[in-house]
Amino acid sequence: MRNLTVSLTVLTLYAVLATLVFCTMLAETVFLYPNYFHDIPHSLVVGEEFTAAVSVGSVMRPLGAVLTLTAIVATAASLWSRTARAWTVASLVTLVSGLFLLSALYLWERWTILFDERDQHTVEELRRTVREIEVAHSVRIVLGALTAVFAVVAAVRTYRARLLRGLEPAAV
Repeated sequence: MRNLTVSLTVLTLYAVLATLVFCTMLAETVFLYPNYFHDIPHSLVVGEEFTAAVSVGSVMRPLGAVLTLTAIVATAASLWSRTARAWTVASLVTLVSGLFLLSALYLWERWTILFDERDQHTVEELRRTVREIEVAHSVRIVLGALTAVFAVVAAVRTYRARLLRGLEPAAV
């Protein structure tokens, strides 16, 4: 029972964080992206001014790091209890591939082009970069949703297993 309680606690925390990160990505997409991309390159200047105090990266990178650490602990806990192992590993795979690797290896470079190196590129190059970001971000949204769903399913399965163990007749 103790293994399930530890797993349930960690998996629930992970599910909540994964859902929070996914919802934050959706909010970022709905509220910021249209403002960033509606009139390239002028809207980039306005977007940069808007995010001068706190940028998206200032929030999402630390949040992503906390989520990744929590995912690793949740995966270890699920391996230990064996209740929702496959769902937790699937969630970790989508998290690492979609939210971390896609962002770090592909998207961060493109954001640098739009904001830090904007003056070194033509307007057409900036527009192409925006299209690349939109496609990659769509993939990231789908993988973020899968990460959250898999984490929630893992937590629910662990909760169910804990409930069912509590219903087993006690040994005499």
